Amino acid sequence: MATMGSAAPVLHRTEADAMITGDAVLLDLRTASFPSRMLAAAIDGAIQLVLLTLGTVAVVATAARADLDDGLITAAIITVSVTAYVGYPVLCELLMRGRSVGRLALGTRVVRDDGGPVHVRQSLLRAVMAMLEIWSTAGSLALTCAVLDRKSRRLGDLLAGTIVIQERMAAFEPQRPDVPERLLPWAESADVGRLPVTLLQDIRSFLPRAARINPESRLQLSRDLLRRTLPFVAPAPPPGTAPEEFLAAVLAERSRRDEERLRRAQTRRQELADEVRAFPFSA
Repeated sequence: MATMGSAAPVLHRTEADAMITGDAVLLDLRTASFPSRMLAAAIDGAIQLVLLTLGTVAVVATAARADLDDGLITAAIITVSVTAYVGYPVLCELLMRGRSVGRLALGTRVVRDDGGPVHVRQSLLRAVMAMLEIWSTAGSLALTCAVLDRKSRRLGDLLAGTIVIQERMAAFEPQRPDVPERLLPWAESADVGRLPVTLLQDIRSFLPRAARINPESRLQLSRDLLRRTLPFVAPAPPPGTAPEEFLAAVLAERSRRDEERLRRAQTRRQELADEVRAFPFSA
């Protein structure tokens, strides 16, 4: 990996970036990256061109044999075009729950802004807008809009209220860092329960890949995460604590306490279930 002359800009998710349903439930859905959307669109575009070509050839061959007039030929070609440009994406999204052949290959899916499945109206609006922003402008309008939008949405997504999410990602073995030995006394008494879920996810995403990041960017990212974490942790770590040591200690201690709380809750539920089952038969 080539080194960068300066640190990359620090990007992090906030509560405003998270996907929240109408019932105020935070969804951990990852938006599809720009390259994956481009590749999926290229696959679907190739299929649409094949459908358009085959349909046009079939219309021309039929017209030659049946001696159709120009009006019928024009109507047939328009029908083939609408089927390829609008029918294909709408039917795919409805029958495959927001997927298409290209999205299925790339592991992406279209959903509403609140995480629900898309409706016919939304799929139709996206397909019609694609004729303008993708086919009519050779993709330049869609490309510009996707680059400017932080969630890589094109104009059709903005108007329809939809977003493309990444639902299939590379599997990895989850690892929980250990609390550095010299921070054990501090971690046991520290208050780490107020950390937002999105911040914990950013820390959990950064630590496993820290060794593969450019050193300057790694330092800047760790300092940014440190700055964001300190207001939610009390007391502050001992003087001289490295940012990554602090983040690892916070994440490990928070994970340990969450596991203990879930284990106690599960044990209590099991005890209550045993009591309920035994009550009718007790003396």
